[in-house]
Order: sequence, then structure tokens, then C-alpha cells
Amino acid sequence: MKILYALPVVPWPLSSGLKVRSFYLARELARRHDVCLFCLSTSQVSADQAKAMDEAGLKLIVVEKHPMSHPAKVRSYLRRLVRGVPLSFMLSWEDPIFRRIESLAAAKGFDVAVAEHLFMARYISTLACPKVLVEENVEGQLEAALAAREKLPLRWPRQATAAWTGRYEKKMLRMMQSTVAVSTTDAGTLSRILPGIKPIVVENGVSCEEYRELAAGERASRRALLFIGLMSYEPNVDAVMWFAGEILPRLLKKFPDMAINVAGGEPSGEITGLDDGLNLRVLGFVDDLKPLYRESAVLVVPLRAGGGSRLKILEAFAAGTPVVSTSIGAEGLEAEDGVHLLVADSPADFAAAVVRLLEDGQLYEKLRRNARLLAEEKYDWQVLAKKFEAALQQASKLK
Repeated sequence: MKILYALPVVPWPLSSGLKVRSFYLARELARRHDVCLFCLSTSQVSADQAKAMDEAGLKLIVVEKHPMSHPAKVRSYLRRLVRGVPLSFMLSWEDPIFRRIESLAAAKGFDVAVAEHLFMARYISTLACPKVLVEENVEGQLEAALAAREKLPLRWPRQATAAWTGRYEKKMLRMMQSTVAVSTTDAGTLSRILPGIKPIVVENGVSCEEYRELAAGERASRRALLFIGLMSYEPNVDAVMWFAGEILPRLLKKFPDMAINVAGGEPSGEITGLDDGLNLRVLGFVDDLKPLYRESAVLVVPLRAGGGSRLKILEAFAAGTPVVSTSIGAEGLEAEDGVHLLVADSPADFAAAVVRLLEDGQLYEKLRRNARLLAEEKYDWQVLAKKFEAALQQASKLK
């Protein structure tokens, strides 16, 4: 197949869940198919990015942001508003994106076009070939969940934005021949939002081979915790603030020397202000997470909003690092509480679960072993790429 894979970013370095997912799936597809990555960027492609794409066998097409006058930007945004596009899905410089993708499709004759994330759906919507939307989250539902956490009067405009996003999401879904969800939960939600569509589930995954040596090793610390997540993503910000304010103080009463490392790019001042240099350290973007996994006893996932499934949990499974998560954090994974991880939703229960793991060596090793086996059997990228390939082959036959 000739596959056009449209992304809102160049998927390198692997600094976010979207980049990790799209890079590994595209790399596996490129072993058997002709894959062209169509990416947006605010800067020129670096030598490292070009090298990574070339080594993965991926053809890279990038549309860079170009300078525009202020009046031109205003006119561009107004045109999108008239067409019902939510503000968070707008780019002032998108006319060149449409021209480039349409000319590329006309020249290459793609069998199928894939939009990774709702943000990219509009750019493939005008193409003649079959189109597939990968929904990393159900965006309208995610916005609604975040709006519900806002205090009045800010909650009202946030709820209006959620409704606006939901309407736009339905419109884009109707323009696709197929939809891919990253969890059965999201697939069910999408089917309820737009009866008649049948989303195909291709879960998030992990490269188990990259973590094999780490999984077999010992942990350097029994009191170090780890949180990983892009810190410009609002649910991650909420998770860290909640953990720091409600859970960590409970843990420090039991273990005064406990520390948590918060790793993830683009931390705000609100997050960096939590860094006390002792019990909570904000590291920002970390190029290689393996040393952090090696020195951490537990990965914590205190998410209270979000969709899809958590790449961070799967990486911890592959690395042999036990996980304590909220129900929402573990949503979308076929992982059982007490078998593969521990699930807790209140601050007291979450803290108690962390303490239980640190004090019960048998439970600790049981979770490590079971979680690694689950990652190998169900969530390795090679396994998931075959499901994704089948979904694209099925879509390529539709018009």
C-alpha cells in the first residue's frame, strides 16, 4: 500500500505519546509498505530528525510555519470560525498545508490517508482516497471532563468549548471511511457519539525489546517514585498538582525521605514551583528515561481526566517498574488491579497503595513479572502494527 500518514508534529525526538505511537507504528508499516509522513512544524527539520526518519524507512514531507502579517492572521482565523472550527484546532498558516497535501496526494496516488489526532482530520478531509482518523482521545468528552473540574464562572465557557469541540468531532468523523480508537472504552464512546460507525481498536504500545535488560535488573532505590508526562497536557498538570497537594504529604508521614521525579517537557511555572529539591523534583524533558526507571521503585499515574490509554504505564510494564494508577489512568488497558498494577482513586487509597507496594516484596515482584508478560503478549509495537495494517488495508477498499 501507499500510505499517507498525516501528523501535527515531526515524530522525533520521542517526547510525547503521540510521537511515540506514530513513530513506532509508521516504522513497522514501512517494513512492508510505502509510508509518507506528512508533518507540520514551526521550524526546519533538524539533522537528527531527518536521520531518524531515514533509518526508519519513512519518507518525510514537512510544511513549515511561514510568516504572516497580523491582518492576514485575523482573516485566516475568522474564516475558520465561520466554518465552525474550534479555536484549538486552528492554524493561521493552514492554506499552504491544504495546497501541499492535495498536490502530494495527486502526484503519489495514495491508497489510504491517515490522520493521527483529530487536529489533522481537516487536512485529509478533501482527499479522494479512503481516509482514516486515529482518535488518540475522544476530544469532546475530554474537554467536557476538564470543564467539569473548573470553578464557576470559568466552567461555563469551558463547557461551551467542549460542546463546540464535540460538534466538530462528529463532523470530522462523518468525513472518514474508518476510525481507529486506542481503547475499547474510547471505541464504545465514539459509537455512542455517532451511531453507525464501528471504530477499530489499535491500542497504544511499547517496544519490549528496548526495555528487556532494564526489566531483568534490580532497582537502585526503594523509596523513589516517578511520574512521566508532557507537562503542557492539562490532565498531566492536574495529576501532578493533585499528587503534590493531596498524596505526597500522606506518603511523607510514613517515609520522610521519599522523593518523586516529575519528567516531561514544557513544564509551566505552576509545576516548576513545586520543585523543592528534596521530595519533589521537576526534571523537564528527559532524553533517556531508562536511568530514571532504574532508580525508581514505583511509577505513579494520578490522572483524574483523559482518554485513550497510557504509554507511560506500558513503558513501566516493559521496564519492570510496578505501577500505581487511578482508574482513569489505567483506563483502556487490559490490566487487572492486584495482578498487573494497583488501582486507587482517593488520595488516602493512592498513598496506601504506594506504601503497600514498597513494603510487600512478594506483591512487588508479582506485579513486575505479570505486567512485563502482558506487555510482551498484547502491547508490543510489532503485535499492534499488524492490527493497524489490517485496519488500513480494510479502509483502502472503501470509498
